[in-house]
Amino acid sequence: MPEEKIRAKDLLNRLLDQHYEEAWEAKRQGRPVGWVSSNFPQEFLEAMGLTVCYPENHSTSLSAKHESLDMIHEAERLGYHNDLCGYARVNLGFLSKGDCQSLRMPMPDYVVCSNNICNQLVKWFETVARLRNIPLIIFDIPFNNDYEVSESRMEYMRAQIPELIAQLERASGAAWNEARFREVMAISNECGEQWQRASRYFEAVPSPMNGFEMFNYMALMVCARGRRETVEAIRLLADELEQRYAAGETTFRGEPKYRIMMEGIACWPHLKHNYQTLRGSGCNLTGTVYTETWGRTYRDLDEMLRSYSVVLDNTNIDRACDRRIQLARRACCDGALIHMNRSCKAWDGILYEMERRIRSQAGIPTALYDGDQSDPRCYAEGQYESRVQGLCEVMENRREEGRT
Repeated sequence: MPEEKIRAKDLLNRLLDQHYEEAWEAKRQGRPVGWVSSNFPQEFLEAMGLTVCYPENHSTSLSAKHESLDMIHEAERLGYHNDLCGYARVNLGFLSKGDCQSLRMPMPDYVVCSNNICNQLVKWFETVARLRNIPLIIFDIPFNNDYEVSESRMEYMRAQIPELIAQLERASGAAWNEARFREVMAISNECGEQWQRASRYFEAVPSPMNGFEMFNYMALMVCARGRRETVEAIRLLADELEQRYAAGETTFRGEPKYRIMMEGIACWPHLKHNYQTLRGSGCNLTGTVYTETWGRTYRDLDEMLRSYSVVLDNTNIDRACDRRIQLARRACCDGALIHMNRSCKAWDGILYEMERRIRSQAGIPTALYDGDQSDPRCYAEGQYESRVQGLCEVMENRREEGRT
């Protein structure tokens, strides 16, 4: 019998399992394991063959598997305030407990982070380093007040690289490999190209997928985008979407009446309710910058640094809004659903103005709902359902008036 063709989803799960198993194997062999922030320039680490885990990914998984509240309670018992980032509280609770039920992750021997997401992440990793008495390595990526990344910012980032490499070598015992670095950059670039290809089918009319599926594949882009096997997994995803699109098929269950852009970090503890409510109203998620951002491509070191400098929370409001407006138009969205996420102050601080610009410049109705990326206590199912219902009523009225 012919060998059954592997699906992108199965390959994703296999590679994520492999990611954590590699970390545990390194521990068993006595090799150091690092914890790294999600938007740190991963290419430096992969070039040195370092074994690392990503606490944000881990917190996301525990949140989606409904284990986050137990960790949050532990963090709050220790005195961490509930206004802090939910990912941080989940991770600090896990750090205190030392274990969890659904996804075990080894403790770190060093921590590495950048501040292009938020400065609270630096304080979070400082706390881990202090509690574990381990090295903390920071790559400072300054906030962009201007629309473009200035040359002075580029010079500042370039100047840090020699010390960054020296710190990584001291913490890990590995040696820098310039040739491997160039190879990893090429692989990461190819991975970004395939992610962009998959994203364009995700945004296509009609969309060949239930858009919530993209959240799952994003995990691999965070932790292993510099690896050849990740390129193959994302290429397989893009191939599957291309085939579905050509056949007029979709994984969205039901009749897709409206195309929705979702703004903000996913509400992981209630993602199932998010999806089922939208599906029940005939809404398919066809655009979100949250997943799109991982499709970074570049040709050289400067372009790589620039790509890490314009991640979602590190750009000025004009560029941030333009990105959403362009996505809403490109993905032909009928409306936007916006997550007012209690955890992410850097993101939420501009959401009201962003909503206003999306509504006025993209010409689509919007609705906001309250929630949190990890803390399930900050979400009300009734509120979410009523906001989706209201948004659908406006989209339907506009359709009847011939405005969309």
